[in-house]
Amino acid sequence: MSFTWPAFLWLLLLFPLFIGFLVWAGRRRERTAQAFADARLRALVVRQPPKAHVRWPLALQLLALFLLLLAAARPVASPPLPSNKAAVVLAVDTSRSMLAADLNPSRLEAAKATARKFIELAPATTQIGLVSFSDSASALVMPTTDREKLLEAIDRLKPAQNTSIENAIVTGVRMLPGRKNLRPPAELLPPGLSQPDPLQGIPDLPVPEQSQPSADLPPGSVVILSDGASNVSTNPSLPTRNRLEIAARFAKNANVKLYTFPMGQQGGTVMQIEGRNYYVPFEPRNLEQLAQATGGKNTYPPTEEALRAIVKELGVVIRWEGVKTEISSLLSALAALLMIMGAGLSLRWQRRVP
Repeated sequence: MSFTWPAFLWLLLLFPLFIGFLVWAGRRRERTAQAFADARLRALVVRQPPKAHVRWPLALQLLALFLLLLAAARPVASPPLPSNKAAVVLAVDTSRSMLAADLNPSRLEAAKATARKFIELAPATTQIGLVSFSDSASALVMPTTDREKLLEAIDRLKPAQNTSIENAIVTGVRMLPGRKNLRPPAELLPPGLSQPDPLQGIPDLPVPEQSQPSADLPPGSVVILSDGASNVSTNPSLPTRNRLEIAARFAKNANVKLYTFPMGQQGGTVMQIEGRNYYVPFEPRNLEQLAQATGGKNTYPPTEEALRAIVKELGVVIRWEGVKTEISSLLSALAALLMIMGAGLSLRWQRRVP
């Protein structure tokens, strides 16, 4: 226990002085009575209550005084309190293929609308972060309960170039509480690069010599909104399927589940870019495999009902943890209760308030 105003603890020195004064005053009153009254007559005239009837109310009043003096120093304790440790990172695909219009008005706008709806439905205490990814992944908003900040970041999302889902997964996992020092999988680094570059948007991100996820890490989740196509990597020598499997294993080892929302229509579509028609694929199977590999869920289509079910599953993870809390009000309330009890006993036994 600590104290905000420790100087007030000196007031506790008044407590033994007050007790000493009460003892002195009681003895003086007894001596005065003995000096001016006959002992036999006094016993007939003055009825002495049982000692317990005198001491219990006085003890309660003295204990209340002690608690009030202690509360004056504003004590701070760390009692175990329930806390929502749920943390989710929304990873939104901003590659050029997300401009396809098979969803109205486009895949990207549909993904942004889904992300907004997720934020709206999530409990206010759920920490939510935001990642945008195309050729690389950028941590736009670290997990927070500030909904306005998240919504503003979503509104600013703009389309870029290609897609690297594995980068989004690694970035999202390392953004979650307690995981920023995890070493990215070596297989996903460019050939010959022994130390990864710091991830965009995550300041002061050291890479430790070894990264063993703590067993007591709270569960985390990364929600991926993408059309499923992953066509660029920092290590192009690996096939797409292998890269995604490595990223999924990295997430699972960090106690993170992947929840995926495929954005697009079966069969893909054709879109016009700079006067030319291009086929834009839709590959939900990649996203489904990611969810299965980590124990998450793949939701297609992302209806509001399905979204509510996912939010309910991810939104609350209660953990008991010590939280620094000032308890002066609690001590004052307890002191008031003791005073009332002491006064009640005194009224019942002695017909007066001490």
